[in-house]
Amino acid sequence: MTKKLIILSLATTFLAVGCVAFPEDGGYYNGGYDNRYDRRYDRDYDNRYDRERDRQRWEYQQRQNRLELERKKRELERRQWEQNRQKQSDWERKKREQQHQLEQRKRAAEKNRSNQSNLDLKKRELERQRSAQQRKKLNEQNRQKTQQRAKSQERGWDNHGRDTDKRVRDRRDN
Repeated sequence: MTKKLIILSLATTFLAVGCVAFPEDGGYYNGGYDNRYDRRYDRDYDNRYDRERDRQRWEYQQRQNRLELERKKRELERRQWEQNRQKQSDWERKKREQQHQLEQRKRAAEKNRSNQSNLDLKKRELERQRSAQQRKKLNEQNRQKTQQRAKSQERGWDNHGRDTDKRVRDRRDN
Protein backbone atom coordinates (compact mmCIF):
# COMPACT_ATOMS: atom_id res chain seq x y z
CA MET A 1 0.00 0.00 0.00
CA THR A 2 2.81 2.34 0.56
CA LYS A 3 3.84 1.66 -2.90
CA LYS A 4 0.51 2.71 -4.12
CA LEU A 5 0.63 5.86 -2.08
CA ILE A 6 4.03 6.83 -3.43
CA ILE A 7 2.99 6.21 -7.01
CA LEU A 8 -0.18 8.20 -6.51
CA SER A 9 1.69 11.14 -5.00
CA LEU A 10 4.25 11.11 -7.82
CA ALA A 11 1.53 11.00 -10.45
CA THR A 12 -0.31 13.85 -8.75
CA THR A 13 2.90 15.84 -8.55
CA PHE A 14 3.69 15.43 -12.24
CA LEU A 15 0.15 16.22 -13.21
CA ALA A 16 -0.02 19.24 -10.93
CA VAL A 17 3.33 20.56 -12.13
CA GLY A 18 2.03 20.57 -15.70
CA CYS A 19 -0.85 22.87 -14.71
CA VAL A 20 1.25 25.32 -12.72
CA ALA A 21 2.17 28.52 -14.50
CA PHE A 22 5.83 29.24 -14.43
CA PRO A 23 6.78 32.91 -14.43
CA GLU A 24 8.89 32.64 -17.61
CA ASP A 25 5.88 31.21 -19.47
CA GLY A 26 3.61 34.10 -18.60
CA GLY A 27 0.83 34.36 -16.06
CA TYR A 28 -2.36 32.45 -15.72
CA TYR A 29 -5.17 34.98 -16.05
CA ASN A 30 -8.93 34.48 -16.38
CA GLY A 31 -8.76 30.78 -17.03
CA GLY A 32 -5.94 30.92 -19.57
CA TYR A 33 -2.35 31.95 -20.05
CA ASP A 34 -1.83 35.59 -20.77
CA ASN A 35 0.87 36.72 -23.17
CA ARG A 36 1.10 40.20 -21.76
CA TYR A 37 4.23 39.32 -19.92
CA ASP A 38 5.73 37.12 -22.58
CA ARG A 39 9.20 37.84 -23.90
CA ARG A 40 7.96 36.87 -27.31
CA TYR A 41 5.29 39.60 -27.13
CA ASP A 42 7.48 42.02 -29.05
CA ARG A 43 7.87 39.51 -31.88
CA ASP A 44 4.11 39.05 -31.94
CA TYR A 45 3.74 42.83 -32.09
CA ASP A 46 5.99 42.86 -35.15
CA ASN A 47 3.85 40.12 -36.67
CA ARG A 48 0.74 42.14 -35.92
CA TYR A 49 2.36 45.18 -37.55
CA ASP A 50 3.22 43.06 -40.59
CA ARG A 51 -0.34 41.73 -40.72
CA GLU A 52 -1.69 45.29 -40.45
CA ARG A 53 0.61 46.41 -43.26
CA ASP A 54 -0.45 43.41 -45.34
CA ARG A 55 -4.11 44.24 -44.72
CA GLN A 56 -3.53 47.88 -45.68
CA ARG A 57 -1.64 46.79 -48.79
CA TRP A 58 -4.51 44.43 -49.68
CA GLU A 59 -7.08 47.20 -49.12
CA TYR A 60 -5.01 49.58 -51.23
CA GLN A 61 -4.77 46.97 -54.00
CA GLN A 62 -8.53 46.37 -53.80
CA ARG A 63 -9.13 50.12 -54.08
CA GLN A 64 -6.80 50.31 -57.06
CA ASN A 65 -8.53 47.35 -58.70
CA ARG A 66 -11.94 48.92 -58.08
CA LEU A 67 -10.77 52.25 -59.49
CA GLU A 68 -9.29 50.51 -62.53
CA LEU A 69 -12.55 48.61 -63.09
CA GLU A 70 -14.54 51.84 -62.77
CA ARG A 71 -12.16 53.56 -65.22
CA LYS A 72 -12.53 50.69 -67.69
CA LYS A 73 -16.30 50.77 -67.25
CA ARG A 74 -16.38 54.54 -67.88
CA GLU A 75 -14.14 54.05 -70.94
CA LEU A 76 -16.42 51.30 -72.25
CA GLU A 77 -19.50 53.46 -71.65
CA ARG A 78 -17.78 56.39 -73.40
CA ARG A 79 -16.93 54.17 -76.40
CA GLN A 80 -20.47 52.87 -76.55
CA TRP A 81 -21.79 56.42 -76.32
CA GLU A 82 -19.40 57.47 -79.13
CA GLN A 83 -20.51 54.50 -81.25
CA ASN A 84 -24.17 55.28 -80.63
CA ARG A 85 -23.57 58.95 -81.43
CA GLN A 86 -21.70 57.94 -84.61
CA LYS A 87 -24.51 55.56 -85.60
CA GLN A 88 -27.08 58.28 -84.93
CA SER A 89 -25.04 60.76 -86.95
CA ASP A 90 -24.67 58.28 -89.83
CA TRP A 91 -28.38 57.49 -89.72
CA GLU A 92 -29.28 61.20 -89.80
CA ARG A 93 -26.81 61.83 -92.64
CA LYS A 94 -28.24 58.93 -94.65
CA LYS A 95 -31.75 60.19 -93.96
CA ARG A 96 -30.79 63.68 -95.17
CA GLU A 97 -29.16 62.17 -98.27
CA GLN A 98 -32.24 60.08 -99.00
CA GLN A 99 -34.45 63.11 -98.50
CA HIS A 100 -32.19 65.15 -100.78
CA GLN A 101 -32.28 62.40 -103.43
CA LEU A 102 -36.05 62.19 -103.11
CA GLU A 103 -36.34 65.95 -103.58
CA GLN A 104 -34.02 65.77 -106.60
CA ARG A 105 -36.11 62.98 -108.09
CA LYS A 106 -39.28 65.00 -107.50
CA ARG A 107 -37.71 68.03 -109.13
CA ALA A 108 -36.47 65.90 -112.04
CA ALA A 109 -39.91 64.31 -112.41
CA GLU A 110 -41.56 67.74 -112.27
CA LYS A 111 -39.06 69.03 -114.82
CA ASN A 112 -39.74 65.99 -117.04
CA ARG A 113 -43.48 66.56 -116.72
CA SER A 114 -43.02 70.21 -117.52
CA ASN A 115 -40.74 69.33 -120.45
CA GLN A 116 -43.24 66.72 -121.59
CA SER A 117 -46.03 69.27 -121.28
CA ASN A 118 -43.98 71.76 -123.27
CA LEU A 119 -43.19 69.11 -125.85
CA ASP A 120 -46.87 68.17 -126.05
CA LEU A 121 -47.78 71.84 -126.44
CA LYS A 122 -45.15 72.25 -129.14
CA LYS A 123 -46.37 69.10 -130.90
CA ARG A 124 -49.94 70.32 -130.74
CA GLU A 125 -48.87 73.73 -131.98
CA LEU A 126 -46.86 72.16 -134.80
CA GLU A 127 -49.78 69.86 -135.62
CA ARG A 128 -52.13 72.83 -135.57
CA GLN A 129 -49.77 74.82 -137.80
CA ARG A 130 -49.35 71.85 -140.14
CA SER A 131 -53.09 71.30 -140.35
CA ALA A 132 -53.58 75.05 -140.90
CA GLN A 133 -50.98 74.95 -143.68
CA GLN A 134 -52.63 71.89 -145.19
CA ARG A 135 -56.01 73.60 -145.04
CA LYS A 136 -54.49 76.68 -146.55
CA LYS A 137 -52.82 74.58 -149.24
CA LEU A 138 -56.06 72.67 -149.90
CA ASN A 139 -57.99 75.91 -150.00
CA GLU A 140 -55.40 77.32 -152.38
CA GLN A 141 -55.56 74.17 -154.50
CA ASN A 142 -59.35 74.23 -154.44
CA ARG A 143 -59.32 77.90 -155.35
CA GLN A 144 -56.86 77.19 -158.17
CA LYS A 145 -58.97 74.26 -159.34
CA THR A 146 -62.03 76.42 -159.26
CA GLN A 147 -60.25 79.11 -161.18
CA GLN A 148 -59.01 76.57 -163.68
CA ARG A 149 -62.48 75.16 -164.08
CA ALA A 150 -63.87 78.59 -164.47
CA LYS A 151 -61.21 79.38 -167.06
CA SER A 152 -61.77 76.12 -168.74
CA GLN A 153 -65.47 76.73 -168.78
CA GLU A 154 -64.84 80.14 -170.17
CA ARG A 155 -62.55 78.64 -172.72
CA GLY A 156 -64.99 75.91 -173.23
CA TRP A 157 -67.68 78.45 -173.85
CA ASP A 158 -65.32 80.38 -175.94
CA ASN A 159 -64.24 77.21 -177.73
CA HIS A 160 -67.78 76.07 -177.88
CA GLY A 161 -68.74 79.39 -179.27
CA ARG A 162 -65.86 79.25 -181.73
CA ASP A 163 -66.64 75.67 -182.56
CA THR A 164 -70.18 76.59 -183.04
CA ASP A 165 -69.18 79.60 -185.09
CA LYS A 166 -66.77 77.45 -186.98
CA ARG A 167 -69.43 74.87 -187.69
CA VAL A 168 -71.78 77.48 -188.69
CA ARG A 169 -69.20 78.99 -190.98
CA ASP A 170 -68.25 75.58 -192.28
CA ARG A 171 -71.86 74.90 -193.09
CA ARG A 172 -72.16 78.10 -194.82
CA ASP A 173 -69.13 77.48 -196.78
CA ASN A 174 -70.31 74.11 -197.80
